Amino acid sequence: MRRHGIERQTLLVALIPVLVMVVLLENHSIYTRFADLDRALVERSQLMVRQLASSGEYAVFSGNMVLLKQNVDAAHALQGVNEVVVLDAAGNLLLKEGAGQGVSTSLSARVNPNSPIYQNDDVLLLYEPIVTAEINLDEPDRDTGAAHSANRQLGAVIIEVSKQHLKQQKGEILFFNLLVSLLILMVTLIVALWAARRVTRPILNMSRAIRSIGQGELGTRIHSVQKVHELNELADGINEMARQLQQDRNTLQERIDESTRELRQKMDEAENANHDKTRFLAAASHDLRQPMHALGLFVGELQGKLSTPEQVRVVKQIEESVAAMSDLLNSLLDISKLDAGAVVPKLSALPVNQVLGRMAQDYAPLAEHKGITLRVKFSDAEVITDPILLERILLNLVGNALRYTPQHGRVLVACRKRGDRLRIEVRDNGIGIPLADQQNIFREFYQLANAERDRGKGLGLGLAIVERLAKLLDSPLALRSAPGKGALFAIDLPLLVRQADTRMPQQAVQELETAGAEQRGGGFVGATVLLVDDDALVRTSTSGILSSWGCGVSVAASLHEVRERYTGQDFDLLICDYRLPDGTGLEAMDWIRESSGKQIPAILISADAAPEILQRVALASYHFLHKPVRPAKLRSLALFLLGGRS
Repeated sequence: MRRHGIERQTLLVALIPVLVMVVLLENHSIYTRFADLDRALVERSQLMVRQLASSGEYAVFSGNMVLLKQNVDAAHALQGVNEVVVLDAAGNLLLKEGAGQGVSTSLSARVNPNSPIYQNDDVLLLYEPIVTAEINLDEPDRDTGAAHSANRQLGAVIIEVSKQHLKQQKGEILFFNLLVSLLILMVTLIVALWAARRVTRPILNMSRAIRSIGQGELGTRIHSVQKVHELNELADGINEMARQLQQDRNTLQERIDESTRELRQKMDEAENANHDKTRFLAAASHDLRQPMHALGLFVGELQGKLSTPEQVRVVKQIEESVAAMSDLLNSLLDISKLDAGAVVPKLSALPVNQVLGRMAQDYAPLAEHKGITLRVKFSDAEVITDPILLERILLNLVGNALRYTPQHGRVLVACRKRGDRLRIEVRDNGIGIPLADQQNIFREFYQLANAERDRGKGLGLGLAIVERLAKLLDSPLALRSAPGKGALFAIDLPLLVRQADTRMPQQAVQELETAGAEQRGGGFVGATVLLVDDDALVRTSTSGILSSWGCGVSVAASLHEVRERYTGQDFDLLICDYRLPDGTGLEAMDWIRESSGKQIPAILISADAAPEILQRVALASYHFLHKPVRPAKLRSLALFLLGGRS
């Protein structure tokens, strides 16, 4: 429904009553005037026909046609008379004057003594008898003594009066009334328009001012409307509202500016604190891991020098405590880095088989030791992800699956393509996870079936790290599990459109099929190892435990010392720290390999697990251990690498 403005509605309110009133009054006036004119014409015509009948009585009675004609001519000469007809007593025509249509047509039959008047739209016919009164002188009235008079009809007079003049008068009256009505309506329209604009213009000005105020121009003001008191009060109210809003906005802007300054200051403080935290994490990653690493190696060396069962028990407890402290330190530092935003994913194309091969290689000995079947279904797909972070996720998921799967259980790692994404699933038939706890297991230090906080069942930080890494990679993490039916963890990764030949290296496949590192042959006895580390405590502890295993150990504290003392020498194993005073452990291992001309197995040990370091390690076919390193893990990897020597 169309909505009209105030001005139009005001005009309608003013015009409609006036229009109705004018129409009613004009109709009544016209009807009354027309009725008066019709009545006046009839009365005038009746007067003429009566005068003619009265004046023609003698002429008809005496048969004086000259006199009768004079009377008829006089009547015909009157305005509006078309025709005059005089009849005798028998109804015969005595005299006719004029050329009207009444007598010469059938209309004349419509007037008679019983119907003396007939009229239509054009003419008026009137009938008047010509009578004479005779007095009887013989028999007077007994009561009054007067003689009786008897009326005798001598003839009749019929006149035809035209209504043309009457129509003209009616037309003039109608035109005049319509003109007056139109003038009244025009005057009313002008007055109503003036009155409407007197109200609507201030309202429109207020509307524009309110719209400007709504758009933020709070300095807008409305001029006072002196002619309309109510609108003037409304304008004053709007101006007062605008002033109050402007004042409030200025106050709010001052508060916003002040809050912005405080927020900027706090952001600067938070950024500085974040930088401090990042520096602390960097320092902690190296400085805290170094003594823990050395402590673990000293404990490992001490185990070979025990003589009593009590000493073995105490050292084993120390070793377990050191291992727990190392795991806790590593996990806490990892979570702190993720929460501080210090870890930035570096996305690249990754053949999935590379990650799956290393993971299967790392966990094959543990699965065999626990009597668990570990199956990996490889895929030729390539994904877009951070290789280091993805490997960390899969290592945590597979490690958890092996930890919570009973002996003779099964763990399956499989890849499934789903549209433009690749889903990597880790399935097990372990204890399962109740639905109520499936969200809680991603919280820090939350563990199922470990109310006693047994360190052998983990620390409860692995899945918390997995969830943070999955969010960092923008790769959805899914979980499906039920108590007693195992668990399925899955991560969805974007597929690379270009497919490459990423078949798993034959060497890795052969290594996965080997059951246990120690069954591969060889051992530590007679093995030559080069140890490069700038920390004297670490050199002492590492060389001590390697010597206790039966290795011949050569040491160096810098890259310069390696080049000066060991160029061209052949070793069975290289163990290098990443940070050296004059270079890196990677440079030292590259130099030894190049100078000896052999692909000597090498282990890089570092507290820094930056993605670029791990990528360089993978490209050079080195192995990486993260400080602090457990003696058992170092022993297992060293045996694995030394097992291939002739």
